[in-house]
Amino acid sequence: MYIVVTGMGIVAPIGTGIDQFWNAAVKGANGISPIQGFDPFGLHSRIAGQIAQFNSADFLTPKQIEQTDRFTQLAISAAQQALTDAGDLTGYAPRRLAVSLGSGMGGFGTFESSVARKFQNKSMPPFTVPRIMANSAAAWIATKFGWKGANLTCSTACSSAGNAIGMALDLLRTGKADAVIAGGAEACVLPLTMSAFEALHTLSTGFNDDPDHASRPFAKGRDGFVMGEGAGMLILEKEEEALRRGAKIYARLAGYGCACDATHLVAPDVDGQAAAMQAALQDAGIAPERVDYINAHATSTPLGDVVETKAIKQVFGERAYEIAISATKSMVGHSIGASAAIGSIATVMTLYTGMIHPTINLAEADPECDLDYTPNQAIQKNAQVAISNAFAFGGNNTTLVYTTHST
Repeated sequence: MYIVVTGMGIVAPIGTGIDQFWNAAVKGANGISPIQGFDPFGLHSRIAGQIAQFNSADFLTPKQIEQTDRFTQLAISAAQQALTDAGDLTGYAPRRLAVSLGSGMGGFGTFESSVARKFQNKSMPPFTVPRIMANSAAAWIATKFGWKGANLTCSTACSSAGNAIGMALDLLRTGKADAVIAGGAEACVLPLTMSAFEALHTLSTGFNDDPDHASRPFAKGRDGFVMGEGAGMLILEKEEEALRRGAKIYARLAGYGCACDATHLVAPDVDGQAAAMQAALQDAGIAPERVDYINAHATSTPLGDVVETKAIKQVFGERAYEIAISATKSMVGHSIGASAAIGSIATVMTLYTGMIHPTINLAEADPECDLDYTPNQAIQKNAQVAISNAFAFGGNNTTLVYTTHST
């Protein structure tokens, strides 16, 4: 049984909608800019990957906007795009349509504003809790579009969307759903969130005056990740049903693997990351030597990029030097729980278009990062098999395997 991607939607710092996003990605566009949503005075990191021209009034009523956090609004927008892209799904019974989403922080913007209201002795709006809860995006999508099957939310920090897509694969394989909206959403470019990540010394602080070059995975002199926001959604269904309804098929979702480092809550581990990649390839029934492309987790932290490079070498051996790799985060920053969905969309589009987007800002690579990271310029490659990595705090590692429709 093959599971295929038949629709996609995205809201990202370099573009909203698949065409706009992918055209910008192939050109190596930069989506990092000075923070606009609030005054970053006092922060050491004053740049982010933000979505500047997002208008929730395009698809939600004023009352719905009042009842939803920004991360839910981003999720609904991406889901609506994906459903439009997928075409007519009315042949499926509503109870057979599932939603599986990931978010690491949930409605943190509402949480932050609620804390401020409490200190000002103001009452809480009645929808405070529904806005904050991590499963609100999945619940709103189900309600808005009438999808009445399983409704799941995964919160495993930066691998949240990867695990959510993997859970969707399991729902379809086990016959618990006929189609699934899967992906992730995050909106945590916020004072409190930024301050908290600064306390962990994970954010870039040395490029506030040069945001075009701040997110620099694998590059010498990188100093941390750039916070981002966004949402990505995929429509997944069984290949035979997609063919029956004449759907456009972007790619197959062939495998899912996850593994825990069980060593340290925030420091990455080579063996854990390698285990996730190996598990995903085993699940897909695909040998490592068949992989043509890797969409790397590649946050731009000094330690993280080196560990991922070593993990890739551990899985692929000498062939690691022949595999094209690129880092979507170099353009959009790190959108935490949504990042694996955005990376998955980039991976699928690589297979669908035959183009590999670049890792920008890679003028000189770290000597310990010596693989082919597609520096600064997109390349054309007829990739047939690709993997998308997502590694998270808690040692939570996830890998997804995608192939072309004909593989």
